[in-house]
Amino acid sequence: MGAKLLNMIKAVIYVRVSTKDQEREGFSIPAQLELLRVYAKRNKLQVIREFVESESAGKEGRKAFDQMVTLLVHTSSIKTILVEKTDRLYRNFHDYVILEDMDVEIHLVKEHEIISKNSRSHAKLIHGIKVVMAKNYIDNLSEEVKKGQRQKAQRGSYPGGVVSLGYVRNRLTKTIEIDPERADTIRKFFELYSTGEISIDALHEIAIKDRLTYPRSGRIIARSEIERLLKKEFYTGRFRWSGTLYAGDHPALVNSTLFDQVQMAFQRRSNGRFSVRNFTFSRLITCECGNAVTAEIKKERYIYYHCTGYGRKHKKQYVRESNLDLQFGVIVGKVTLTYEWYDYLRACLEQERKTQKIHIARERERLESTRDKIMTYMKKAFQAHVDGSIGEDFFKQVGSDYQKQLNAVNYRLENVSKAVEQDFDSALKTIELSQQAETLYLR
Repeated sequence: MGAKLLNMIKAVIYVRVSTKDQEREGFSIPAQLELLRVYAKRNKLQVIREFVESESAGKEGRKAFDQMVTLLVHTSSIKTILVEKTDRLYRNFHDYVILEDMDVEIHLVKEHEIISKNSRSHAKLIHGIKVVMAKNYIDNLSEEVKKGQRQKAQRGSYPGGVVSLGYVRNRLTKTIEIDPERADTIRKFFELYSTGEISIDALHEIAIKDRLTYPRSGRIIARSEIERLLKKEFYTGRFRWSGTLYAGDHPALVNSTLFDQVQMAFQRRSNGRFSVRNFTFSRLITCECGNAVTAEIKKERYIYYHCTGYGRKHKKQYVRESNLDLQFGVIVGKVTLTYEWYDYLRACLEQERKTQKIHIARERERLESTRDKIMTYMKKAFQAHVDGSIGEDFFKQVGSDYQKQLNAVNYRLENVSKAVEQDFDSALKTIELSQQAETLYLR
């Protein structure tokens, strides 16, 4: 038995579903696995590992696919992939190029096709067209999902998943209802903050006291989340989707007048937070109690800083700006780079730049190879159209999809090094400023 296993061709299985609809239509993972396991047994293929993917069709990245590629790269004895059909394996032309460069044999079981470097050119052409069609299917699916969400929003139904705190989804009626456990506390937040006499910190203390938690995690709402909560139009019975404001079919927790008063309170605090004079350390200091530190002028010449939260947490204390200036000078001096460290970091940066140039050259080479292959398939598709193998409408659709792939590759070729160079320029400016920090501060 052991000798037989050693002589068997090693293979991996890859299965994927992208939507719940596909599971209902017979594309489920168990069904795919059963089909491929039976195929492997019938053809005396030894399955080394099974890779299972279940996620959104338009989601960036595929963990199982990447893991499979890694295994194939590092295991030269495995050269065979078993998959149900073309659109289960590929989502774009880039996936196709990766596997083609690895010289693997792909068994498309339902399509009764085996694709490898030794396949006939016509078979490769048809396979390449199917890859493009798979990408086109995903694009169409994404467009249909967005279209469905937009139509749902126009009907007043919130298309998102998790609703705002203070609401719950009724699993039976599929409607959004007010959460009786949390709604009163959130409504109280709006009423209190609209007066302009209470801070977010005070509201957070109320949240802690009332134990305002998230239903799933049980975590108490954070201070920053309270501010975002008070700015959500969702509580007025409306919601924003893709930048457009819609009238929702969910009940309002607060009326529009109260919501507008809260926004005006935010505006007043924002306008009055800083004085007309631009003090040196304004917006840079926070007291150890968590409140902001502000400044004022005494005797028309001396600038003093103090905490805005005095009276609640501690006594009012003043610090002269000249004293703060000395303290900041010490801090800046400590973080200023010495010439030795500056030279060392600059040398490291230059070395990293050289390494990145090598990576960029490899990426450019890979992109050029992908571009050449796309152009080759475009020429083959044209020849097949001339020969009458494919019809006019099909040729136009395939040609359009190939052109989109080609435009994307050309764009990446034009910009492959720009972002890296910009990052290095920013890094160089950063260490130069760090080396001059103390001198610039004293000026």
